[in-house]
Order: sequence, then structure tokens, then C-alpha cells
Amino acid sequence: MRNRIVTGAMVVALLVLVGLWAACGNNSATNAPAGNQQSGAPAENKATDNTQPDKPTEPDNPNDPDPEPEEDLGEVPKGEVDEHGLIFTLPFERGDGSAVLSRQNDYLRVELDVRLPYSGGDGQRIRGSSVDLVLSVDGLNGRHLFFYPQPLWYPSGQGRMNTYRMEASYSSDKDGPPSVVNNPSFVGEGDVEYWDRWTATLWVDLRYVLVPGNSPGSQSDTWLFGLIVGNETASEVLPKGLDRFNPGKTPDRMIQFKFSELPELDALDEDPKDRLVAREEALHEHMKNCDARAMMQDHKGIFDRCSAVVDEYPEELWAHNLRAKVSHVAAMNKVEGVDHDYLKYEKAYVEAGPGQSSAHIGYLQNLLRADQFETALEHTGKVFESELCTGRALTGGHMRLEWAKMCTHWGHIEEAEAQLKFIDEHPDLLDDDRFRVEYKRQKAELAQRRGDSAAAVEIYDDIFVNDSKHLDSKQTRELQQLANLQRAAKEHWQKELEYREADKAKTNPRLVIETSKGKIVVELFEDDAPNTTASLVSLAQKEFWDGLNFHRVEPNFVAQGGCPNGNGSGGPGYRTRFERNDRRHFRGSFAMARSQDINSQGSQFYICVSNGPSVVSLSDADYLVVGRVIDGMNVADTLRVGDEITSIRAENLRDHEYVPETLPE
Repeated sequence: MRNRIVTGAMVVALLVLVGLWAACGNNSATNAPAGNQQSGAPAENKATDNTQPDKPTEPDNPNDPDPEPEEDLGEVPKGEVDEHGLIFTLPFERGDGSAVLSRQNDYLRVELDVRLPYSGGDGQRIRGSSVDLVLSVDGLNGRHLFFYPQPLWYPSGQGRMNTYRMEASYSSDKDGPPSVVNNPSFVGEGDVEYWDRWTATLWVDLRYVLVPGNSPGSQSDTWLFGLIVGNETASEVLPKGLDRFNPGKTPDRMIQFKFSELPELDALDEDPKDRLVAREEALHEHMKNCDARAMMQDHKGIFDRCSAVVDEYPEELWAHNLRAKVSHVAAMNKVEGVDHDYLKYEKAYVEAGPGQSSAHIGYLQNLLRADQFETALEHTGKVFESELCTGRALTGGHMRLEWAKMCTHWGHIEEAEAQLKFIDEHPDLLDDDRFRVEYKRQKAELAQRRGDSAAAVEIYDDIFVNDSKHLDSKQTRELQQLANLQRAAKEHWQKELEYREADKAKTNPRLVIETSKGKIVVELFEDDAPNTTASLVSLAQKEFWDGLNFHRVEPNFVAQGGCPNGNGSGGPGYRTRFERNDRRHFRGSFAMARSQDINSQGSQFYICVSNGPSVVSLSDADYLVVGRVIDGMNVADTLRVGDEITSIRAENLRDHEYVPETLPE
């Protein structure tokens, strides 16, 4: 019978390709908890601020109000003309950008040089930074022409992709019209190599910008335009004062130009529209091919197709991302014909789009899961020093907080403490309400990881007192549950301290566990579980565990080993009867795994690595705590599935033989 900590069969959830394709927001595979036992803290929820805005205060003298002066928007810029085109300066806070309008191949050509915190989306179904070129003839009605300088992941479907043809009309009294993709009017290309700077060139066929006053057969020469550039993190509007959602509400803030008076550049031999549309359609065919192969779960076919796309279009992040995911799935399922070194492809994906914070986070998670902490640490050093973090304080804080979460989860406690200390030393980061709440939650999680429930309770109480207005009802309930568990653990800890004081006067046996990661020393509670202690000492004397491994590791929960079959199904050839005692589960507790039968303990044991909710809840589920780690918890923190138990020896024994009473297996 398979031994485990909780009731129910252990289930290992393997990713299947169709599910992966449909839910490609998951950057890394997860370990399913065994049975019905939660293996960690409840899933995080991003805080949402549902509070109402503050009511305006009355002026000191209600009869003599002092209204805020209207912002001086200045004159609408006219730009400067040279041989390259009509040039406008974009007043971005991280440096000056520019927009240049000219004529080329009978198209309106718009060149952009943008210095902003670039967001590359996530290489999945989210687009990154964009430029919205607004064109109108009368100012009240016009067209939004959206261009994404880096095509990311676009869902396939019937007909052509709309990568460069995502247009939407506007009018003075309407904000959200449907997209228009017939008779495409523009194409474009971009370069997003850097975090803080990207360039884009758009070619617009003004004949097909269908707005009042313009038609394919009667083209207007005089146009009004505006630019909206950036993403959710940072965006700018040219000219100042233009309504970014509906320019028709601010027609007087649009810039006028005459197409016939723009400088004309040398014509390109290869029509840019033909070239870029052909590229777009080729990519669409690649995507449709991947869709079809996904339905057949043809891992190798998708992998090969994505590799071909990356070779031909190295900037296409969707291909990088999908190739890495397929490699990961193939590695998990031992699929032949696909390179299983998925971390290599994740690294290529991140390097192709270095401005993607979500991609960095996913890569780091998988490095830690693969027990490559030093490589992950080196990567974070590069990220923290890059302009992704140094140029945006809150993004830098977010990346450090996410890294601290990962390190806490995977047992790299000192590194987690270092990152939280960095945030402590930059209090401006904590001015953001949501960030501050997440930061405090992580401090509480780290306290639990260290086994300090009292500190965790203090942090939760601080959130309730000072930040409750920034929590929604779901978050409040979740934090209350976590706080209550830690309060109970704090109370039980006082009894545990009494036990430990009494243990000092006893001769308690010890197990010295040598592992491939280092040494762990466990003190056994012989007076609280004499027969189980006898069994463990006897097995150590027989060298039963030598060469076995840790077959189950739930980060931030337990490390379990001692199965002769290496999968949780085996034992020593006998069972022992359950010995009930009052020793509870805390970080460092050494306890016995079992099946549904309470009297099924054998050779499998587990070490608790935190005071998290899953650990403290085990005390109410009839699992026997038979000892505690007195040395080597830093080793236990970093155990992973497959780590070897080199040997286990018993020492500090009392003056009697250790012969257990057993039950048949």
C-alpha cells in the first residue's frame, strides 16, 4: 500500500498539450498535493481596491472657493520639417522620443523612436507596448490604428490574422466601436531589443482609412492626427491634452498635416505592405499548423515547427514560448524526438524578450524547481541590475518580492530575507497600497517558513489594523484563516517548549541522516513513542535506508523518504501500531507517513519544513510526531525529489535493545 501523509491516493498531475495550449498563462508545471491535503498556503489573490474615492473637502470659506487652476496645455505643436519628414518631439519622462511623418511608396510613413518602460507582454496571448495612431479628417470622427511593435501570441482563427490591421473607429459621442479589419489600411514593423527604448515604422494607406471626408476614390489631403504610446505601466500622449480613449472629445488638441506637403522619401523597391503582409500570413500558417498538431498531441511536430519559426523570425516570442512549453511537457512525459532541455529554451525565450517580467518569473521558478539555485541567483542579479528594474522602482520592487516568494517556497531562506531587507531599505516602494499588502503577506509567509508563528501573527494583525481597507472580502477571509492557524500554532508552541525543556534531561536516541545535500540530525521522542522509536532505531541498525531517496518533496510543507521502492508504495515488511501522543507538528518535526490505515506506519518518514497552514493542520489528522530535527534544517530546506539518503545511523541510545512489536504488512 502506498504510504503518504494524508488520506487518499497520491495524484501527480501531468500537463497535456491541449490543456497547455488552452491555458498557456501557466509558465511552469506544478506539483499536485497528495490526496486531499493542501500542500501549501492558499493561492494568492491580487488585492483589488474596492473603496470609494474620498469625498471632496469643503474650502475654508465656502463663499470664496479657490478652484484648481486649469492645466495650461500650450499650443498644439506644428513640428519641424527637414529632408527626413515632419518631426515631432515626444516628451517622455525617460528621455526624448520622436515621431517623424513622411511619404513613401504613396503611403503615409510614421517612424517612432520611443523611450518608455517597454512591456513585451508575455509571449502568450498578451500584447506589449503599442502605438495608437489616431487619424481623422474632421476631428470628430476618425480611426484608431493600433500597432504592436512586437507581435506576440495571436490566437488563430478563420481568415487572415489582424496583427497589423487592428483598427477601430471613433466619434465624438462613441468610445468603443468594433474593430475593422476589411480593406486593411496599414502595416508596420518594430524593434524592441531594449527595455527602455523601441522603434517602430508604420506605413498607412490613407485611401483605406475610412472616415467621413475620405474614401478610396476621393482621398483627403488635410488630416488631423495624434499619438498614444506605451502600456499600462507608462504611456504618453501627443499632443498633450488629447483624450486617449476618445479623441473625438478633444478635436482641438489634434495635430494637422497635409499629406501632399510631407517630404517624400525614396521609394522602396519592395513594397513594404506586400512584404509585411506576406510575413504575417506566413506566421499565421505556422500558427495554424501548430494548432492542428496540438489537437493530435504531436509534440515533435509542434516543437520542430516552433524551432523553424525561431530560426526565421527570432523576435517572435510566441514561438520561443511554445517551444519551451512543449519541451517541458515532453520531458515530463518522456516523449521521444523532442529535446527535453526545456530550461535552455526558456532562457532563449527570456533573452528574446528581456522586458517581460512574467517570463523572468516563470524561468526562475523552473530553475528553482530543477534545483538550479546558483543559476537562478545569477539570473536575478542580471535582472535587478537591468533597466527593467533600475528604471522603474515599483517594477524592481515587484521582481524582488516575487523572487523572495520563490526563495521562501523553495527553502532559500537567507536569500528571501535579503530581498525583503532591500525593500525595507527602500520605503518609497511601500507607498503603493497593493505592493505593501503583498510585502507584508510575504513577511508573514517567511516567518512561518522559519517556524516563527508569533511573528507571523504580529504581521497579520498589522495588516488588519493598518491595511484592511485595501483588502477585498475574499482576501480578508483568507488572511483571517491564516492568522487563526498561526495563533493556534503560537499557543501550542508554549507546550512544545515545555516538552523540549524536559527532553534536555533525557537520553533520547538520535538518527544521523546523511544525504546527498548534507547531514540532518534527528532527536527521537522515545518516551512519547517507544515502539516507533524502537522500529526506527532497528531499521537504522540494519542499514535499511542506505541508498534510498526522498521520493516526495512538497516545498514549504514536507520532505518524505524511506520507501524501498522509491515511489511511496513500499515498507520494511511489517507495520507498527499507531502511538498517540501530544507532540504536534512544527517546522523541524520528524513524523511517520502512513496509508489510510492508522496502523500502517513502516519505514517512511517526513520532515516538516515550515509552520505553514498545511503543516500545523497535520496535528489534527492522526499523524505521529516521533522526533524533531536538532541540526541540519538548512539541509532539509533544500531537499528535492530524488535526493539520496546515503545512510542513517542511530546513536545516543539508551541501555537496552530496540526491538519493535510489529504487525504483518
